[in-house]
Amino acid sequence: MSQVNEQVMALAAVAQAGFLVQQLAVHGMVAKDKLDTAIHSLFALNPPNTEAVFGSVRQLRIGLETLRDFLGPNDSWLSPSESLRYSLSILHLEAQLAAKPAMQQQMRQQLEKLQSTNLGIVWSEDNVALHNLAKIYRSTLSTLPFRIHVRGDMNHLKNELNANKIRILLFAGVRAAFLWRQLGGRRWHLLLKRSQLESALVSLLQPSTH
Repeated sequence: MSQVNEQVMALAAVAQAGFLVQQLAVHGMVAKDKLDTAIHSLFALNPPNTEAVFGSVRQLRIGLETLRDFLGPNDSWLSPSESLRYSLSILHLEAQLAAKPAMQQQMRQQLEKLQSTNLGIVWSEDNVALHNLAKIYRSTLSTLPFRIHVRGDMNHLKNELNANKIRILLFAGVRAAFLWRQLGGRRWHLLLKRSQLESALVSLLQPSTH
């Protein structure tokens, strides 16, 4: 897989996180397999390749389609949707995390500890485990100067389980943004390398993609 394809996979995971946060905030629901993909990515601490972080390209289809809409000729950058706003906010939050190596190490240690004490569970079905995973976001990323403000139905936002899922999705989005940066991705690429990104999107959206 080419480097630009790997960059697009990571960027699609950011877009998917933004889309799913919007869905949860407005409708109070998120597909179990999509939440599983987000959680899987957080615990992929030593992945052999980019695809392994997310399980497969197929698991990022919503993100790829959302990213295609962002990059398309619909002026979405001029009148951004909530999912685009969340995606750009995730990139901004990750940029602040990039300057905090001690926080990065803290997050990794907490994830390793949580992973070792919850072996064999189905994460998306264990509310206590979800609470503990969301707590890592609250104790680290939520303390940075930039805060992501989620808007939606207050009945859903005040629901503790939904709030924890939103934090986990944002956490996974930042993890994907961190990976995107590691792969050489930069925010200016979204404008000046748009044609390359769109070509990679077309390739990754092909039905034969694993």
